[in-house]
Amino acid sequence: MTIRLFTAALLALFAPLFLAACNPMAQLDGAESKIAQFHKVYNDGDARVLYGMTGEQFRAATTPQQMDELIALVAGRMGKVESSERAGFNINSDNGVNMTVVTMTTQFEKGEAEEVFTFQGSGEEMQMVGWNVESDNFLNEAEGAAEDSAPEASEPEAQAAE
Repeated sequence: MTIRLFTAALLALFAPLFLAACNPMAQLDGAESKIAQFHKVYNDGDARVLYGMTGEQFRAATTPQQMDELIALVAGRMGKVESSERAGFNINSDNGVNMTVVTMTTQFEKGEAEEVFTFQGSGEEMQMVGWNVESDNFLNEAEGAAEDSAPEASEPEAQAAE
């Protein structure tokens, strides 16, 4: 009888913790809160603070200078965030590792982009480990740069082709 009471007490004590860790809506709320904070700091233009908001995996793959360059690139091509709306999400828990991926449709000053934020962990331990921004603003600039750097045919060669 005492073992049953002890087991029931442990279950009652730890069940809320397990449920909280597996609650997808709590995961999503935590991720969206971090995204809103990220956008606020991004609009302030402070790449170093943004870098500090990322997780260990992100910082292991990205130096502070690379983060400065990334933020400068995005800010230069896209401008500040004006609004952002969730377009989708995926939450996965595998062997006790929680991954939350949130896709946002974001309106920047200079155009629309799709942002994909990836978080690892849950609750207070949730860390951003990935940020991807996709926009035609990047493609158009890259195409223009490629055209500008293409070698031009000299006049004799251009005439010979006729």
